[in-house]
Amino acid sequence: MNVLLIDDDEGSLLGMKFAIEMMGYCCDDYLCPVEAVAKYLPERYDVAVIDYQMPGLNGFEVLRKIRAKSPALRAIIISGCANFTDKPEGQPYIFLQKPLGEDFFQQLKEFETSIKDNN
Repeated sequence: MNVLLIDDDEGSLLGMKFAIEMMGYCCDDYLCPVEAVAKYLPERYDVAVIDYQMPGLNGFEVLRKIRAKSPALRAIIISGCANFTDKPEGQPYIFLQKPLGEDFFQQLKEFETSIKDNN
């Protein structure tokens, strides 16, 4: 499974990337949401893990832009804050609160199972 990871906090990004790769998944990571959107390749990713609060674009804006190219992309929005002002309508995603725990790993496993079942 190929994961797109976007978080503007370098420590969080590196920790999540390490954990994702330890699960056996491929992971491309970006500190800059604008750069991630510009370089996004729809055929490359199965899942996007996107921080909500970032400079330039918030997580929902990133999701909206990449879903324009890949409407069925599975997504996890992560955040240390729980107050969202612009929840997108019609854009399914999983929300997980930071710090991430077992629920994050379980969700990735569920996505992997879903992908295998659809192939």
